[in-house]
Amino acid sequence: MTASLNNCLLKGTLSIAQSCAITFQGNASNNLQQDAFFFLDNWYQEDLGVMAVTPVTSSFCLAVSDGLASSHHSQHCSKAVVKAISLLWKDQKSICSDSIHQLINQATHSSKRHGAAATLAMVVGEVNSEGLVRATIIHVGDSRIYWLPKGATQWQCLTRDHNLLNELIDQQAQEQGCQANFPDYNREGMAGSLYSITECFALTTDNSYLSSEAPESASRKIEVSSGDCIVVCTDGIHDLVPSHEWQPVSADIDLQDWLITLKDQVYDSDGNAYDNGTAILLRFD
Repeated sequence: MTASLNNCLLKGTLSIAQSCAITFQGNASNNLQQDAFFFLDNWYQEDLGVMAVTPVTSSFCLAVSDGLASSHHSQHCSKAVVKAISLLWKDQKSICSDSIHQLINQATHSSKRHGAAATLAMVVGEVNSEGLVRATIIHVGDSRIYWLPKGATQWQCLTRDHNLLNELIDQQAQEQGCQANFPDYNREGMAGSLYSITECFALTTDNSYLSSEAPESASRKIEVSSGDCIVVCTDGIHDLVPSHEWQPVSADIDLQDWLITLKDQVYDSDGNAYDNGTAILLRFD
């Protein structure tokens, strides 16, 4: 898998960041690749691939979408999500849950794909006239975004999974008259049923989408600085290798090597890569 030539540095153009992506089918029991991703200017759905390390020279968009194995033909929904992002990005239109929902369901889908579902985690970066970068984080479901500020040793999860467990945490906090602390979310080692996804994109095969609502999404903005790093990934990564086990990212580390090591960790984990995995790593110059 090779990055588009449109991403190559123009002579004399300064980059604001370096980015790289990896995706793999893993040992998924259904033998399907249900992950898809959007990388700077194009979408991909590959069984196995590592992007070339690519300079980012202007505003950017990076996204992963994970088809839910509990729904049939979900690989088509994740692909539809990143294709919609690609269209919106190229047309310089706002990318949000509603605009993606509208696009993926305006297309004609086979009846057997009705109900196919997928998650989303996306970072859109804007560069102002002073060269400062502001990143907008958007997510639906349990694909996640992590941030490692320069000099920090521990990755910070920026997203709260849309699942039953986190809804119960919110409900309990409300009953106690307080607000849940962010570290209370995304707990590990709980019963599997509590991880049921409560928000996702879904394909329809008729005009019912016209009266349906887009999935609830969460959005926030962060200011990023030189040396900061961001990872956008599906649950096939963070479920098997928690972020505290990820290697640090120094200024001189090769981003491809870092992602390949992360993939190896997923295969070496107790879960033995039982799911598809996709991760995009972004390091700001």
